[in-house]
Amino acid sequence: MNQLVVNNQPVDSVIIENGKDIDKQAPLILSIPHSGECYPDDFFPNHELSFAVLDHPNDKFVDQLYGARNELNIASVQANFPRSYIDVNRHQHDIDLDMLAEEGKWYGRAQPTGLASGTTLFWSRTKEIYQVYNRKLSHAELKNRIATCFVPYHQSLTQLIETARMTHGCAYVIDCHSMTQYDTKKRGGKQRPAVDLGDRNGNTCSTEYLECVADSYSDQGFDVTVNGRFAGGEIVLRYGWPEIEQHILQVEIRRDLYMDEELRARNEHFNDVQQKCSAVLAQVKAYAKQKSANF
Repeated sequence: MNQLVVNNQPVDSVIIENGKDIDKQAPLILSIPHSGECYPDDFFPNHELSFAVLDHPNDKFVDQLYGARNELNIASVQANFPRSYIDVNRHQHDIDLDMLAEEGKWYGRAQPTGLASGTTLFWSRTKEIYQVYNRKLSHAELKNRIATCFVPYHQSLTQLIETARMTHGCAYVIDCHSMTQYDTKKRGGKQRPAVDLGDRNGNTCSTEYLECVADSYSDQGFDVTVNGRFAGGEIVLRYGWPEIEQHILQVEIRRDLYMDEELRARNEHFNDVQQKCSAVLAQVKAYAKQKSANF
């Protein structure tokens, strides 16, 4: 079952919206991997951490910024669990073996890429310095997180993309993220752009789709960079295949534009940014619909 237990109640680990009608709509899909608010009962993080510190990795409110997806009938897949519980934008084998209780017992490959920052499939640190756990994690609990969260998320996204591509001849995906106002200290601490688009340096989508999305945000007054801060993670790597008309972009929007990063609360600009994101979705949907008409 693709469910978690939260406050002793079962909840779906993945939320799919407007997926049943994707064959009738434009072939545009939203991936929202880091906005989950349901903290599972079996998480057991470091009890000394405040919620704000533990929640810091989450792309809080991003799902709400793109809330117009429902009135626009745009299909979406959203993780219902927090990023620190398991990060579906990491590779399945991106494992920090030092976190495991059973040393040397991991069932799969261990190919970690986020050891230095503590940002592997199962985060070990938040805000660069705070330890997410004050315990070792068992093989069984981590494998269960993959089975109930990671696998359903990617299966759901795969199904929507394949349905769109088979029905419309193409699929276009926006992988929705947020980023902190400033770079990490290790990267110099500079202020980031309002919006950064990642396509793995030209490999995960057509130039035309990149320009469409970039123009859509620019038209709303955002300064936009391409691969300026994030080239894209596992999701764009896994699903970005313009060679078969499967196009995906990772979109990062700066958090301070719409929220107080420390208080984890919306700020006075939230509604304005939300309206701008709605306009972006409408513009990109029109593009995707027009492209599908060519097949």
